[in-house]
Amino acid sequence: MNDPNGASQDPPKVLAATLIADAPPEQIGNFVGPYKLLQRIGEGGFGVVYMAEQEKPVRRVVALKIIKPGMDTGEVIARFESERQALALMDHHNIAKVLDAGATASGHPYFVMELVKGVPITEYCDKNYLPPEARLKLFVDICHAIQHAHHKGIIHRDIKPSNVMVTLHDEVPVVKVIDFGVAKATVQKLTERTLFTAYGQMVGTPAYMSPEQAEMSGLDIDTRSDVYSLGVLLYELLTGTTPLEANRLRDAAYSEIQRLIQEEEPPRPSTRLSSLGDTATVLAGNRGLDVKRLVQLLSGDLDWVVMKALEKNRGRRYATPGSFAEDIERYLRDEAILARPPSRAYRLKKFAQRNRTTVLTVAVVAVALVAGTAVSVWQAFRATRAETWALVAAEAEKKAKEDALAREAETKAVLGFVETRIIAAARPERESEGLGRKVTLRKAIESALPYVDKSFPNQPLIEARLWLTLGLSFLALGDARTAAEQAVAARALYARHRGPDHPDTLASMNNLTASYDALGRYAEALKLYEETLALRKVKLGPDHPDTLVSMNNLANSYDDLGRRAEALKLREETLALRKAKLGPDHPDTLVSMNNLANSYYALGRGAEALKLREETLALRKVKLGPDHPDTLASMNNLANSYDDLSRRAEALKLREETLALRKAKLGPDHPDTLSTRRRLAYAYAVLGRYADAVKLGEEALALSKAKLGPDHPTTLSAANSVATAYANLGRYADALKLHEENLALKIAKLGPNHPGTLDALYNIACCNALMIPKSADRNKQAELAMECLKKALAAGYKDLAQMKTDTDLNSLRSREDFKKLLAELEGAKESEKTKP
Repeated sequence: MNDPNGASQDPPKVLAATLIADAPPEQIGNFVGPYKLLQRIGEGGFGVVYMAEQEKPVRRVVALKIIKPGMDTGEVIARFESERQALALMDHHNIAKVLDAGATASGHPYFVMELVKGVPITEYCDKNYLPPEARLKLFVDICHAIQHAHHKGIIHRDIKPSNVMVTLHDEVPVVKVIDFGVAKATVQKLTERTLFTAYGQMVGTPAYMSPEQAEMSGLDIDTRSDVYSLGVLLYELLTGTTPLEANRLRDAAYSEIQRLIQEEEPPRPSTRLSSLGDTATVLAGNRGLDVKRLVQLLSGDLDWVVMKALEKNRGRRYATPGSFAEDIERYLRDEAILARPPSRAYRLKKFAQRNRTTVLTVAVVAVALVAGTAVSVWQAFRATRAETWALVAAEAEKKAKEDALAREAETKAVLGFVETRIIAAARPERESEGLGRKVTLRKAIESALPYVDKSFPNQPLIEARLWLTLGLSFLALGDARTAAEQAVAARALYARHRGPDHPDTLASMNNLTASYDALGRYAEALKLYEETLALRKVKLGPDHPDTLVSMNNLANSYDDLGRRAEALKLREETLALRKAKLGPDHPDTLVSMNNLANSYYALGRGAEALKLREETLALRKVKLGPDHPDTLASMNNLANSYDDLSRRAEALKLREETLALRKAKLGPDHPDTLSTRRRLAYAYAVLGRYADAVKLGEEALALSKAKLGPDHPTTLSAANSVATAYANLGRYADALKLHEENLALKIAKLGPNHPGTLDALYNIACCNALMIPKSADRNKQAELAMECLKKALAAGYKDLAQMKTDTDLNSLRSREDFKKLLAELEGAKESEKTKP
């Protein structure tokens, strides 16, 4: 039977115009490939969109886009292909799916996509008189769709109402983002020429275009450009107008359009609505409110949320569409939002930037008035400059002193808390918070928890630091549930007082995700790891040590979810960056070496895994010491490699040594200790020491259920090991019961196609096969085993070598259906080898 020894993951961290014909040669009623053109339904800068019908192999109505005649230059075809590739990358229920692609008889490229039968989101909302709250909920779905595109490396670059359609599914409105026609992969190089179409128009729509997109240079456009466009869309959903009125942009020259987009600050949504006069009455009515109530609703939080997305300086916008959506969701839950008003200094700076000439003139006149003569003007200028620099220096010195005093105050406050609430716990019971001389450090920390939020009512950053530190301590102690609570508290305080992308906020997000990971909440961990990595890349840079921690953790998350190839690629990239940035023997570099070896092991590259694990263990013993938790993780993983190569005695010795060290270092019920217990029990079973295997396995299973819960990955692995030991002792009914419980838990926890779920299904098949000789109805028992094997293979089980050599399946080998199953699996393997 399979025992996926799962390796220990290291813990977290204006161009010539072209003459264009009015219509393409393809006519209504003609076929394009297998698609019959029904009607022309739209037209963009480069393509014409038709409704078309496909009859074979499935009957469906689709949207078919064909490149325009006269537009099939190399550059245009490349862009059209970019659109097709962009759509093909994405798989999200709020993004229209790409279905097919090809070329017409006349040689023009086309692609086929899901036909969205809907209307633009602004039209849908107005026709149905949706209140602001309902509009915000639809908008959150749009943000999540664009976030998905960003995770695939795609920037939309033309978000506007006509590209966000609303369709009804069972009378429930569903948004669909369409037309990635000007989308570009973020890794592709852009030039100034890409900002204009053959019509001599900007790529994108000016009313929704970000300042950096209008700069005439696409060299530095990133995902925050879409955040700006989303801000414009939300502005329109709430007020019925765009920040820059369409009529002003329609009549302006390109240079003026650029100036307006880049420099003119839009009014807040509530201010714009108040200035619309009678029009505002209609707009408010479309939102089910009167003007006064709508203005009141927009004033405050919604104004700040929208204006943060519309910041000209992209560094002050929301870092991702996901964080934009989160702030809206906070508003909908009546929670504090993260969008903060800009400071007075920032507003003054912006005023000076927008009014350079006026500010300079006022300054010169002021100096002239004081002086009265040319010489005195010059002297006054020099004196003013000197005074300015003196003021700047004095302000800097004052700020440095304030920072030093703040740090000193923070240090004193934290030390005071540690002394009175933690160290004092060792005093005799009932004496000044004492808990007795035998109190453990863990109990002392736990006793201090209720006082953290009460001790620093006016010092939220100190409270946040304590939550962050305590959370890390509980995570290291194996108490991920308590650690998650502390990380949530730290993140909320840092986000509120430092901002959503401050390094301290990101550190608390990383720690929260590590807690989710330790709890086996892999889907939640993956989402938060991706968000943290995106924010750190923008805020800290692609090779900052904290960014590399997030890359490492995201790779672990991919591995936890069975996405082995993605994990391998990211781990190789992280290791290369860490070696270059930190050095070959830095602890973080050794973390990456360990985890890359885990990927090799999981993908069947045993020799590479063994070599890298031996190298990592040797370096860790020297760098960290023989009983450091990371060293013990390397010992555990090397034992897995020894087992894989049938070096059983070496594996057993190493596992027994690791268990003894982990018990002493981490405690008997720490998750890592439990994992080692389970693996040692499996090793006993492999060596025929079945009674030892059952005893140790049952201990590990009971401790794991109590500590981590019945569906935690470590508990599931422990149950698998005990079931294997039962089977080896001939207790097939007990083994089958455990395997069936495991399968149900894994399907619910991991999904039906996860490798761990497939292993559980395979193990049930083995159990049924072992029971055949003693069964009253051998044929029925064999049919049960074959049914499980077929289900496993249909769901993606591919271990041909295991099926060929596993003695548990010997009772099935004479059956023709078993031979056929092996042949099909072998054929599939050969087919994979021949794929380009």
